[in-house]
Amino acid sequence: MYRCGVIAAAFVMVVAGCSPSGQDTAGEGNHPHAASEQQSPYYYGLIDEYKRLLAADPHNLAALIAIGNAYYDSGHWKEAATYYDRALRLDPGNADVRTDMGSAFRNMGMPERALAEYKKALEYNPGHQNARYNMGVVYAYDKRDYRAAIRIWEDLLKISPNHPQSEQMRSYIVTFKKAVSKEDR
Repeated sequence: MYRCGVIAAAFVMVVAGCSPSGQDTAGEGNHPHAASEQQSPYYYGLIDEYKRLLAADPHNLAALIAIGNAYYDSGHWKEAATYYDRALRLDPGNADVRTDMGSAFRNMGMPERALAEYKKALEYNPGHQNARYNMGVVYAYDKRDYRAAIRIWEDLLKISPNHPQSEQMRSYIVTFKKAVSKEDR
C-alpha cells in the first residue's frame, strides 16, 4: 500500500508541476526534450520521477508500468518495451502490459513480436479485448492477412458488440471482405 501512495504522490507532484522538494518545475523547460504544457503531458518529468522511484525500489511494479506507459505515450517504443519487459518479469500474466508491449513492438516495425505478445496476453486472459483488436490491426495492416483480421474482429464484435472501435472494425470488415472476394476471383 505504501508503494501505491508514493507513486500517487509523485504523480500528483509532477502533474501539479512540483518537484519532490516543493520547488515549482512547471514550464522551466530544463530538460532537453521538455514538451510544451499546451501540447501534451510533461512525459519527461514523469519519467524522471518514475526513475527516482525505481532507483529506490527497482521492483516497483506500478512504477515500471507507469514509466513504460510514459515512454510509450511519448513515442519512445524501445524504452517502453524495456520497462514493460521488466514489469512482465515480475507479473508475467499482466495482459494489459503484454498488449502494450506488443503495440510497442508493432510501432518498432516488428509485427511478429507484436503478435506473439498479443497471443501471450490472450493465453493469460482469453477475453482481453485490446489484444484481440490489436491482433486484427497487425494482421490487416502489417501482414495483409485480411481473412485473419476479419475473423479476429468478428469474434471480438461477438464478445463486445459495443467495443469503442466497433464501428471502425465493422467498416474495416466490409472493406476487407471486398478485397478478399476480389482475390478469390
